[in-house]
Amino acid sequence: MRKYGYILLLVLAFAILQPTLLFSLGISIYMPDVVAVIVAAQAFTRSYRLGASIAVIAGLFVDLLAPNAGTLGVSSLAYLVVAVLIHRYVRAPHDSPWKPVLAAAAAPGLAVMVRAIVLLLTNQPAAFSQLPAYLGSQLISGLIFAAFLVPVIDLLDRPLYRDSLPLRVGA
Repeated sequence: MRKYGYILLLVLAFAILQPTLLFSLGISIYMPDVVAVIVAAQAFTRSYRLGASIAVIAGLFVDLLAPNAGTLGVSSLAYLVVAVLIHRYVRAPHDSPWKPVLAAAAAPGLAVMVRAIVLLLTNQPAAFSQLPAYLGSQLISGLIFAAFLVPVIDLLDRPLYRDSLPLRVGA
């Protein structure tokens, strides 16, 4: 638990802060999905099974803690897709420091698209007319949070997790 405790605490903190802080500020429409950035940052350097486990647990935290989240398990599925695609196509180590940051920045947008597809397939009400604006806000906020979170998670991760891959070549 010591190896992964900080990630679970980080996910839990952002799963609580995302909806509560933004709803208290009156910014409830475009809530940035910071947890997707954390899931993506873990999927770069972790094994396939561990990255998927973190994604599912993070999704359950978000679904249980966020008000008006919709169907239970949608965030788990979205984060699982993010973790699988990141692990498959953007595996560490990277030759550029921007590749992991940009991939993690795209993770909230991918999670929004997966949620929209699930809502469409299950015939649940959704505001699909606001999807482009919501997707754009997720990509912008994802870039802001990824620029800070990916390097910090990489620095914290290496001493704690012996089998972690370095995020960059020569790092």
